[in-house]
Amino acid sequence: MEESSIRKPAVAGAFYPDDPTTLRRDIRRYLDLASPALSPERTIGLISPHAGYLYSGGVAAFGYKLLMGKKYKRVVVFALSHRVGFRGASVFQGEAYQTPLGLIPIDTGLLKRLRKISPLFSCTPMAHQVEHSLEVQLPFLQEVLDDFLLVPILLREQSLELCRKVVNALLEALPEDAASDTLVVGSTDLYHGPDYEECRSLDQLLAETIRSFDVEDFARRESRGDFMACGASSIMAAMLLSKAFGAQKLDVLKLTNSADVTGTRTDYVVGYLSAVLY
Repeated sequence: MEESSIRKPAVAGAFYPDDPTTLRRDIRRYLDLASPALSPERTIGLISPHAGYLYSGGVAAFGYKLLMGKKYKRVVVFALSHRVGFRGASVFQGEAYQTPLGLIPIDTGLLKRLRKISPLFSCTPMAHQVEHSLEVQLPFLQEVLDDFLLVPILLREQSLELCRKVVNALLEALPEDAASDTLVVGSTDLYHGPDYEECRSLDQLLAETIRSFDVEDFARRESRGDFMACGASSIMAAMLLSKAFGAQKLDVLKLTNSADVTGTRTDYVVGYLSAVLY
């Protein structure tokens, strides 16, 4: 595999440890401490935060713990492009994503089919090179799953219409039996701002909204500013694809924020949520 075809880690050593032994130890500690209230027989999708592990790793573990002992052929990760703009969806053109825990092969065949099916799919290399929201999901996936193929999809526009088009193209490109062996992950943080009480209130409203598993209602409320989710498109796409795969319920496993995690209130707080779609 040529070096140029590998997406190197961008935030190892910052958002999470760059030493493999330390990284595994930290992830296992988060998983040991996580106590999700339910354990579905079939986990179809997760919604997971994407901050530094010191802040959101313990929250993410509530979802990833449900994957232990399960097998998936591929994992579709929807994530926000924070820093680079583009139209449609950006899919990585290379052969693998790399973390300190090793290489994760890309489902290159699927991504080629996607680009043939729809002009929405292109590759904006810089978006993948600098983006953390997708990358931070990967060490958890490597720790809890056996080998799998990665389908990395970055979204910039917060649009239900775009999410529908992206998911419809995926359903056309995926094998007929994909629902039985594909995991869906939507990457997002919630409230960003100075007000702790506002964070708690708005994030609780978001959690109540997504529990209904009504993507139209979520999109309507998000567009009018009822709550915040930087990866609203990731939530919508994950809901749509998980429903297409047979998910009927969405449960919130953990809801908290940076102030409660650290025990320190500053002039800025970020909300985190872990949810399962099944």
